[in-house]
Amino acid sequence: MEKQQRRKAKEEPKSKGRVEKTIGSLDIPEMSNEELMEQLRRMKAITPTGLATQMKIKVSTAKKLLKELEEQKVLSLASRSHNLKVYALAAD
Repeated sequence: MEKQQRRKAKEEPKSKGRVEKTIGSLDIPEMSNEELMEQLRRMKAITPTGLATQMKIKVSTAKKLLKELEEQKVLSLASRSHNLKVYALAAD
């Protein structure tokens, strides 16, 4: 019984490690606003897939970023279909 109690005592700290999940937050690599805008200017068509490829992030994160930039009036929705959105830089 003592051996079992010792094993349980050793295992408890390992099993109590909790992983915190962040749902809905943007996990974008460290990039300044100027660098992001420069990348967007170089792109012919601003799509979530294209942005994800260039920035090496997930497509879902790129979609959230583009939606946030659209809300800030940096981008405007140029065209959309049922599965693709194409953005353009907003005219200043």
